[in-house]
Amino acid sequence: MGTPIRHFTALGPGDAVFTVNIERDFRYDPYRDFLVCTHCDWAPSLLTRQRIIDMAGEHLATVHGADRGLTQQENESFATARRVMLPLAALVLIAVLVYAFA
Repeated sequence: MGTPIRHFTALGPGDAVFTVNIERDFRYDPYRDFLVCTHCDWAPSLLTRQRIIDMAGEHLATVHGADRGLTQQENESFATARRVMLPLAALVLIAVLVYAFA
């Protein structure tokens, strides 16, 4: 669907690792996230009031039996891009303001 920006993992029977990703599709809406299981075709509608973390944990526990050690980790390339782009956008904004009021 899109680029994985966060991973939820949990341990299931026999210490198997199961993962649910939050994916963001930048082509349509920059902040439209999708929840996608990497082990089955589960991709729910996020038009609910339930939190994404709760939905991911519930899916892993009920469908895959992965109810131990639920962790979440941000995709490293997405985190790096955010650390670079935020200061860069701030510098551009400051430069525009200085140019506008000078």
